[in-house]
Amino acid sequence: MENQKSMITKRRKMILIAIVVVVVISNTPPMQFFLLENYSYRNADGSFKYTEEPGQALDFKVGEKRWERFKTENSNNPNQTLYRNFRLKPWQFWEWWQYIAHSKRFSLPYLKA
Repeated sequence: MENQKSMITKRRKMILIAIVVVVVISNTPPMQFFLLENYSYRNADGSFKYTEEPGQALDFKVGEKRWERFKTENSNNPNQTLYRNFRLKPWQFWEWWQYIAHSKRFSLPYLKA
């Protein structure tokens, strides 16, 4: 009986370790290159649009710079709020590092495209 409990405990530990390893590996930069989606953004009237493209040097920082330039050049445009056009999907564990490292991206208000 004691041996059986020990086997169950070991099996649970191994499963937990396997899950943690998969989550960690899927959140490393080489894997993220293949797994990340293209995040898109826009303002309310669609006069500004930007889509991140992993591997193309078009990341969130570039989008922020373009957004600031747009607001400067179009200061009379009443649509001065940037929205994300993608839903948060916390079940996609390969995105968890993005939630931590780039929280500003995910804290933008959502606007259906």
